[in-house]
Amino acid sequence: MDRKRDPKPITRCGCMAAFRMKYDQKSNEWKAVEFASDHNHELASVSDVQFLRLHRKVGESDKAQVQALRKVKTRLYELFQHVDRALARIRHNEAISSYESKHSKLAIQTQLGMIEKHAVDIFTRTAFLRVRNEIKHEQLLFVVNRLENDGNRTYTISEYQRQNFTWEVKYYPDDQHMQCSCLFFESYGFPCRHFFTIMKAEHLNQIPLTCIMKRWLKTAKSDPPYKHDSQNLDDVIHTARFNALSASCSKMCYFGSRTSEGFEELKSKIARLQLRMEVLCNLNTTTTQDIIQDGLNRDKIVRDPIIVKTKGDYGNTSNPNPKVRRCTICKDVGHTRRKCPSLHTQQANVDGDSSDALNEDMV
Repeated sequence: MDRKRDPKPITRCGCMAAFRMKYDQKSNEWKAVEFASDHNHELASVSDVQFLRLHRKVGESDKAQVQALRKVKTRLYELFQHVDRALARIRHNEAISSYESKHSKLAIQTQLGMIEKHAVDIFTRTAFLRVRNEIKHEQLLFVVNRLENDGNRTYTISEYQRQNFTWEVKYYPDDQHMQCSCLFFESYGFPCRHFFTIMKAEHLNQIPLTCIMKRWLKTAKSDPPYKHDSQNLDDVIHTARFNALSASCSKMCYFGSRTSEGFEELKSKIARLQLRMEVLCNLNTTTTQDIIQDGLNRDKIVRDPIIVKTKGDYGNTSNPNPKVRRCTICKDVGHTRRKCPSLHTQQANVDGDSSDALNEDMV
């Protein structure tokens, strides 16, 4: 692709990862000509994958639904009602799938009974159906060649009535790690049929841990991944714990919201647990000196002013000897200077003296 402008430096970090495709006109197919997975930066975590640019898109079904709601002039509150009903269906289906995975088991249908039984015990129902499909197709495969190398064995596998197709699988006996040329495990996260052929050749009774991804297990939500090769290990652990607790509490919140009694009981217990978790968090994240310093600085925090009544009756006060209003003229209690008796007496005396003086002048 020819670019007229140079890429911005902020978008270039020197990463050598690449994936290139080439169109073959003879076979009318696209073929991978280069694939490099050497990254020089941290990859996005599982909880942040949804924010990547390739995942920020709206499907055709979502667009059609929005256009349908727009044509019928659906209002905003009605839209949220539809969203709530859709989330309720998702939670209901998830609860059914979780119940079926934990409290029911499918019958064994293949010759690799011990391996299939192990898959039934650890995988969810949906994941197990895909794994069993690979076990069934293993019956058509057979080992053509076996080479002993330093620390590993290389198996060449072919398929019945398809001798032209071969696959190579490397098996490491130390940790029972496998690598297949079909890259099915790297693409979908499930053990491929070639893996099961090697398990049969090595007389394994269970699926190796290196061939199992935790995201397909029944305990995927309850067991967060504590091992992670990242610089921000604490943040990864905290995020994983938060996601595990959120998933565990979703069912409880769903059933608690169905009744008013359950809602009130759950709300009160959550409030008590919240205070308990805050105490534990403070004990783990702060030292004794930090707690003392926090107590000293707590009085210096600017808080809301105290609300004081400015009009009307103050009501009962805590002062046992409240201040009494007194007259500014006679200093007595019970009246003000406007209604002071001494002021009226002086005024009457002044009026009497002036009237006597006026009578004398007239005489």
